[in-house]
Amino acid sequence: MPAHRVRHKVDYLGGTLLGVAATALILLATWGGTQYAWGSPQIIGLALLTVAAGVAFYVTELGAAEPMMPLHVYRHRNFSLSMAMTFLTGLAMFGAMTFLPLYQQTVQGESPTVSGLALTPMMLGVTVTSIVAGQVTTKTGRYKVFPILGGGIMAVGLYLLTGLGIGTTRLTSALYYVVLGLGMGFLMQMVSLIAQNSVEQKDMGVASSARMFFQQIGGSLGVAAFGAIFARQLTASLAAVTGPGVHISASGGQLDPARVNSLPALIRHDVFSAIAHAVQHVFIWAVPAAVVIFVLAWFIKEVPLRGRAPSGADEATSEQPELVS
Repeated sequence: MPAHRVRHKVDYLGGTLLGVAATALILLATWGGTQYAWGSPQIIGLALLTVAAGVAFYVTELGAAEPMMPLHVYRHRNFSLSMAMTFLTGLAMFGAMTFLPLYQQTVQGESPTVSGLALTPMMLGVTVTSIVAGQVTTKTGRYKVFPILGGGIMAVGLYLLTGLGIGTTRLTSALYYVVLGLGMGFLMQMVSLIAQNSVEQKDMGVASSARMFFQQIGGSLGVAAFGAIFARQLTASLAAVTGPGVHISASGGQLDPARVNSLPALIRHDVFSAIAHAVQHVFIWAVPAAVVIFVLAWFIKEVPLRGRAPSGADEATSEQPELVS
């Protein structure tokens, strides 16, 4: 076969502007209200930089010969919905789960190794539902039901985790993790499939990378936002139960389990109660994100998968018949 050499133009400017906008946004969420006041020049400057870089990125992508993130892919409803769901999944999942090891190592008294192993039930739930969803989608070509189930079950799992407390047993928390994992397994891979199936073949790489980008941005913002919620709630709870004699730093949601476990027994119990209360508040704020995912999933248009012959109903209802090879 004759070889055709094609010269490509790398969108260096677009990539740089996107990196600047994302970095400024993450720093804004991380530093705002913790290291700097929301009205400080540093935070206002980061907000202005985020907006300016975002607008410049948008303009650059409109005129780029080969844009890093082609904006035309967002005209497809399924792609835009899948990116929103991916962002919210990263926000709720990575943001809220960051505080589970702290809860396990302090309130439940686990070692760091056992704390990691304690999340195994969640991973098992993810594995089971991912396999089931993949097998059913391969055989039937139907996939809309899975993000709906994933969003709903994930919301239930996050709600169950709002009940974590001092008296919660390891078995109970493991069951909560299983429920959350079942929802995540139905959701994560299906969202990627929907994004890839909603664009043309030449934009498949863009769909995959955009999904990872939005998931990472959502997770980063979730950690920053929930860290602020956790720190504020923990500070208020500690002040209520320990009084002015105990000083424990929880800036940005960071807390040293060894420092907590070295406290006197009576004070340690009160601190455990404060930590559990703060963790509950984190999951309370994470539940709405999963609910929004559940709602958005209902608006997914079930476009036939590539490589599958459309049925009569598919041909009548398909929004993008050109996607079927």
